[in-house]
This record gives sequence, C-alpha cells and structure tokens, in this order.
Amino acid sequence: MLLAAASAPVALQAQVDVTTNRYNGARSGANVSEAALTPAGVDRSHFGKLYSYPVDGAVYAQPLYVTNVLINGVAHNVLYVVTMNDKVYAFDADSALPTPLWTTNFTRPPTVIPVPIADISNGGNIYNNVGIESTPVIDRTAGPAGTLYLVARTKEDGTYVQRVHALDIATGLDRLPSVRRPSVGPPWMRRSTRPDSGSLPSIRNCTSSAPHWH
Repeated sequence: MLLAAASAPVALQAQVDVTTNRYNGARSGANVSEAALTPAGVDRSHFGKLYSYPVDGAVYAQPLYVTNVLINGVAHNVLYVVTMNDKVYAFDADSALPTPLWTTNFTRPPTVIPVPIADISNGGNIYNNVGIESTPVIDRTAGPAGTLYLVARTKEDGTYVQRVHALDIATGLDRLPSVRRPSVGPPWMRRSTRPDSGSLPSIRNCTSSAPHWH
C-alpha cells in the first residue's frame, strides 16, 4: 500500500504534534493551533500531494506526527504509520525517500501472523488481515524520547493473541518485556503493577482460542 502525504509547502517545523486520534482526547478533529492553512492558501497552486510511502498492509489507523525526534543523533520530524499486517513504520516527514527511519514487525511467519479476516467474519469493509487496527497514542513524556502505545493482534500457532506494546519512538524497540497470559473465552486486558526501569506499568497479553474480541 502507498501512503500519501498531502500538505501545503510550508516548513514542517511549524507544525504541531499529532499524538492521538483526531488530535485530542475529545476527538474533535480540530487542530486549533493551525496557522499556515487558510482558505486563501488552500488551492491548486499551494496545496496538494507531496509524496507517498510504501507500506506492507492496509492502513486503518490514523498516522501520527511528532516533531524534533532525535534518531541516531539527528533530529527528525517523524510520521508514524501502523498497518493491518502488524507493521509499524517511522518515516522522515520532510523527505520523499521511501526508506523508513525504522520499522517494527510483530509477526514471525509462519507461526506468528496477523489474524486472517476470514477467521473473524466474511470481511465487510476489512480485507486480508486484522493486525493493528486502532490508532496508537504517543506520550512524549514517557521515556527518553517518548513512547508509542498500540494494540497488535496476532495468531500464534493457532491461538489468537492481543498485546499492548510500548515502543520507543526513536528506535521502535519495545520498552516493556512481553508477558503472555492465557485466558479462557474472549480475552480482556489485565494490568500488572510490576515495575520496570522505564517506570511504566506492564500490560499482560491476552490469548484465546476464539478470534472475537469485545
């Protein structure tokens, strides 16, 4: 899949961070800090597609954007994209280069794969797989650079698993160890109070022999 980036040709350094679905907890969809985009400037001459990035899988979650992330000693404005094939991408938002700054893959075929949509339903508006469907959340105050939280669904040796991951936004590495906890019937999230070096609560994984979650 190609992910297109569209914007006015203004300095991206002036943009605000987009760290959650529709900009804020109220899900208003309004960027109240926007100053560059005005009715006079949004026309064919000043607004349109800049470039696109290739990704593996469908994108149902809203891409997120964070300014001034230090990656390998260089500051980048970063676009974060997650896919239904359980992949996470960090792209340089100021560059048309298709190579991501980093990528994280939560699958290990053939034993660990995204959940096939055929295991859940006849598809509807979803095709192929159900991996990372919901928009992640980024907390810039958690960890050295910030932390991206997401839920990934996988099918592991016939067992359906949901995991909450906490990724360092500069490296894509999980800041918490993976803990697997079997459950009977539809799985529910279970939080533990086990401390770790990052002062984050761990999230126990949920597994089930049934593919449906509520």
